[in-house]
Amino acid sequence: MNVYLAVLVLNPTEKQKYDDGTVPQVVGGGPHVVIASDDKQAAAKAMKYLPAEHEGKEDRVEVLVMPFRRAGA
Repeated sequence: MNVYLAVLVLNPTEKQKYDDGTVPQVVGGGPHVVIASDDKQAAAKAMKYLPAEHEGKEDRVEVLVMPFRRAGA
């Protein structure tokens, strides 16, 4: 098992981009520390931090995952 940092980014719809100029936003706070066997599992586990007000928008959520490593390792 490895340690990962994960951030949830909600991307706007094409209509929101065109009409309002809406930009992607970080949701659910973060970054979150996730323990997983690989980056795909880390992304799946990070989705539990998606706030209830964004349920149903999972297709617009991008999970950015970065392995956590000790400096100099």
